[in-house]
Amino acid sequence: MDQNKCLDAGINYEEGVARFVGNAEIYNKFLNDFISDTTFSDLEAAMNDKNIEAAFQAGHTLKGVAGNLSLNNLYDKLVVFVDALRGDGNLPLAESLYPGVQEDYKNAVSFIKENF
Repeated sequence: MDQNKCLDAGINYEEGVARFVGNAEIYNKFLNDFISDTTFSDLEAAMNDKNIEAAFQAGHTLKGVAGNLSLNNLYDKLVVFVDALRGDGNLPLAESLYPGVQEDYKNAVSFIKENF
């Protein structure tokens, strides 16, 4: 895999493979599994319902998955997004950050579909 191409898409491939003890085949499998994971749909539903607690839970879960897969652009956006929802939550701030989360999620999924 072309590391520069991945980095341009916000994915640190070398770091991700290292997290999987150097096994690129397993890392690639988990990248493909990410596409069918339902956590992002849970996040979308929670944001549509303005459910701060559910959005926090889904966002926090997605942040962990993105971090473990070295989907760094998405992870970075989710860190700020989840922090906005922490505690009592700041829904207006989270709503202003959400389009960036959506964009990075869609970009990651698109890149994975095209390259893995």
